[in-house]
Amino acid sequence: MTPSSLARNLHSFRGEFDMLAAMMQGSWADNPSAALHYSEEFLRSMFEYPGSSFDLAPTVYGDSGPLGFVAGFPRSVLWDARPTRIFVSSFLTASNAVKGLGLAFKLWADLIERSRERGYDGTINFCVEGDEMNRMMLGLASFLKLNTQCIFSMDYMVRLLRSAPPEPISPVTDSEIDLFLELTSELKNNVPLVRQWTRAEAEWQCRGRAGAIAVSCRAGERRGMLTGYMALAAAKQPIPVVLLEDLLWGNLEPAERVELVNRFLRIGAAQGARTASCPVLGYTSYDSLSAARFRRSGRVLHAYLTMWNGLEPHTVPGLYIDVF
Repeated sequence: MTPSSLARNLHSFRGEFDMLAAMMQGSWADNPSAALHYSEEFLRSMFEYPGSSFDLAPTVYGDSGPLGFVAGFPRSVLWDARPTRIFVSSFLTASNAVKGLGLAFKLWADLIERSRERGYDGTINFCVEGDEMNRMMLGLASFLKLNTQCIFSMDYMVRLLRSAPPEPISPVTDSEIDLFLELTSELKNNVPLVRQWTRAEAEWQCRGRAGAIAVSCRAGERRGMLTGYMALAAAKQPIPVVLLEDLLWGNLEPAERVELVNRFLRIGAAQGARTASCPVLGYTSYDSLSAARFRRSGRVLHAYLTMWNGLEPHTVPGLYIDVF
């Protein structure tokens, strides 16, 4: 296919998650920067997030299915204390059959156009240090005359897990959803970019998404909570991993925080996870992870924020938003 014919075959995603997963896995098979194995179940679950739409998932189709794909997932945030609608741009992929034809640029540009038409104020992209998209990001934004800046760079904390016997998992209760919303609302003054939650979004995060894990602690007047999920690490033989997302320490004592981490890890290990990972986003303390024997890894991600509607991106000391 030629670049012009590829553009003519650009449509909204049609929901063929099996074919999309196969295309992505084939494209990223030899990419050393790939962190996760994006299965059909994982991708389908991402689109079950409240407000997600195939209209923000431009896809180039060939005779046998998707040849290129990118998706934007809506997020409501406070940006410098101002309510702002952005989307997380992710999963930008070109099939091996069409790599080198400029498809990534066409897909990302189309996603930006679609989001602006739908009233979004900006987008955030996470790019791996050393990856091609990280090298191209500012150049693509400049070509499209977009106001884009790398606002934050993060590394990861990781640890190995020992195998553990299966154990029953207690369902996440409505009171824990209440606690999650309470604790996340307390983060608004911590950093300049803070995610805001609806109840439906919190329910997806804590108990609706594929592989969701949420643990909480109440000790008298003290309370805290952790969330995350099970996934597969990208490898020739993908292996289960557990990822920590929301570190909501509340007013727990240090020992209670460490025990909460260990409870989370036991659940992950019982489901087969061999490693645990957490991005260091700067919105909270990571001392309890260090106490639970997490160590810094060499993986670095850069957060690029693109804004319009009169809003200005700038560097920040930390941010509270999901990374995937």
